[in-house]
Parts: sequence; structure tokens; C-alpha cells
Amino acid sequence: LIAVALTGVLLTLLIPALHSARVKNQRDRCADNLATLGQAWADYLEANQQQFPSLPMSGAWQYGGVRHSAINENTFLDSTRPLSRWLRLNGTVVDSAHLFCCPADRGIVGPVERTGTGSRTACRAFGTSYRANNALFDARLSNLDVEPRGVYVHEVNTSPSRLLVMGDAIWYEVAESTGRNADWHRQQGVGNVLFLDGSVRFQGVTPRPDIGPILIDPILREWPTDEP
Repeated sequence: LIAVALTGVLLTLLIPALHSARVKNQRDRCADNLATLGQAWADYLEANQQQFPSLPMSGAWQYGGVRHSAINENTFLDSTRPLSRWLRLNGTVVDSAHLFCCPADRGIVGPVERTGTGSRTACRAFGTSYRANNALFDARLSNLDVEPRGVYVHEVNTSPSRLLVMGDAIWYEVAESTGRNADWHRQQGVGNVLFLDGSVRFQGVTPRPDIGPILIDPILREWPTDEP
């Protein structure tokens, strides 16, 4: 009986530790994906006069991503999207398709079933887990031009270490106070975020005071990186 009791205690202690390790592993893999995509963006910009692609009003999800096979669960790069096309033609990562899908992706959950992604992950719904900063792909959103075009890096007056390029879907949901949930890493309002300088940080996001167009530089705050 004593041996059985001790086994029960050990299992009770072990299960939370294994869960925390799994959460951290998925979070780290998400961050690694973003870091690799950040390098892809740097290469893309260097080859395109430091200008982001023009994706009027749709860049948040259409900058890059994958398609899903109708026959099986395989994914492959969607070459109709600029960053995916760049990776297919110039990328050094053999299996680039996996970069767009965060292993912790549990979708975007809305207050009613019709909002968010329903039972699907963001990657399944949009072809990518990572929502990009739409203002980078349409200069009109930042009042830089009256015609739709991608933003040039030199036009941004924000430090590259603060310029959000893309990240886990949570950054937009919190910043824009959508009422939807995308907490994939077991911490409320926190996710991995890629910045223009190539850094990836696990941060919380602060809601913006006024609902409106996406800002190039959302307000971010530091957040503990260890499990509570």
C-alpha cells in the first residue's frame, strides 16, 4: 500500500512537470519558426529594394502560408503568396511548409461559434498561424500614400526592434480588443512576436486605447517567460 501511495504521489508531481515541458517546447518551436521566417523576410526585402509586397487589405494572412491537401494532412507552400513563393525559389530550409504552423495553434475562439476559426486551427483556416502587420503591405493604412503599395523600410519611423512584423494571432486579438481568444501558450494575452530587426520575443500585448486601423507599432509590454 505504501508503494502504491508513493507511486501516486510521484505521478501527481510528474504530470504537471511534463505538461509544462510540453508547453515550453511548443512555445520554443513557434519562436524558432518566426525567427526563420524573419530571416526569410530580411532576404526578401534585400532583393526587393527594402519594400514589403503590396497586399491591399489582405496582407495580415496572405503574405505567406501553406495549402492543405484534400487527400491527406500534408501541407505544401502556397506559391501564390509572396513570402511562400520566395521560400520555394530561394529558401534554404528544405521543409519550409512547417514554418507557418505553430504546434501550439489552437485556433481563434470567438464568443459565438461563427466568429474566429471555429474548430480549426489558424493554420488550417488561413494557411498560417502567424498574423502579420497589415500596415506593412498597404501604405494607405499609415497615410504614407494614397495608392496601395507595400511600405519601404526607410519610411518607418519606428525602431526595428519595436516594429512588429508578425506573430502568434493573439497580438492582434488583444491589441484590437476583438473579444476573441488565441491564448496558445497557457498564459493570457501572451505570444511570440517577430520584430523587423529579426528578434523574436515572448511578450504580452496591451489593448490600444481606441479601436481603429492597425498601427505599425502596437504597444507591447514585457511578460515573464517562465511558466507560472
